[in-house]
Amino acid sequence: MGASPAAAAHRIERRGIRERLEDLLDRSCPGSNREISERLLPAGSSAEFSWLSVPRWLATSFGVDATPAGRVLVDDLCWLQFCVFGVFRVQDDLIDGDSRDPRLALGTHSLLAEAARCAALHFDGRSPFWRVFQETIDATSRAILELGRLQRSPDRDPDRELRLYADLSACLKIAAAGVTFAAGRERAWTEQLSPALDAFTVATQIVDDLRDIREDLDAGCINHAAWCLSHPLFSESPDAVEAVVASNLATTDRLDRLLARAASVLDRGMARLDPGLCPAVHVHLSDYRRGLVGLGQRIQRSTVVMLAGSAKKR
Repeated sequence: MGASPAAAAHRIERRGIRERLEDLLDRSCPGSNREISERLLPAGSSAEFSWLSVPRWLATSFGVDATPAGRVLVDDLCWLQFCVFGVFRVQDDLIDGDSRDPRLALGTHSLLAEAARCAALHFDGRSPFWRVFQETIDATSRAILELGRLQRSPDRDPDRELRLYADLSACLKIAAAGVTFAAGRERAWTEQLSPALDAFTVATQIVDDLRDIREDLDAGCINHAAWCLSHPLFSESPDAVEAVVASNLATTDRLDRLLARAASVLDRGMARLDPGLCPAVHVHLSDYRRGLVGLGQRIQRSTVVMLAGSAKKR
């Protein structure tokens, strides 16, 4: 069976991004170009960057890609978006200690400068796009630091944590905002698209937390899902939290409540979104929302097995 049109489009997107990435790194930091490239686009990986689909869907709905100049704009915005993603991806590796090569820091400066250069090709200095560009990058930077502190602290504020989850991926909305602003739909961005995408981010992060419980606990990080599944018997010790989580996952009540919260957050965001504004975005969010149904039992089985395996190793 042949690949789907969406998968084929993602392969083309990845090829174009890899070519631009290698060209940029060859010029700006030749000493670490291969390492940075492999960190952002591992050879053989087929991972799809779903956040690059949203700006393209919006471009089609708003008619932005109807002209050659519009298609160049969209390509540049997606490349810009990838550069911003790369900045935080490499910084995350440096913070986690996965690499101590100081040349990687130079790579992040090059990526951020390239993102700003691409944006300047299409938006003048008075465009409100620049406010979104800077504010989302700042929000992601703050969220990374604050979540790192919060998820290693006994003083938890779960509502604040979820707001930070929206900020954590704020920088991945830049290309979508750029397309929307280029179409003259700033109000639709502020009132509909940005809140809906934030809600989607929070819902997906809750699910990711559930899948990453063991990995995060091994790293000394008690993520939102682990905290909710261990509260009120919360402990500062990841080992103690792991034991409580495994016990509470024996029944799905807590898990179902957590997933119900993810669904509720997404429902509120989708309620802000006119389905006709960009049908593809609405379908994408709706499909994810339907996938939350019955997810609890599947996650319960896989997480219990994972935690049991971790306990045996200890």
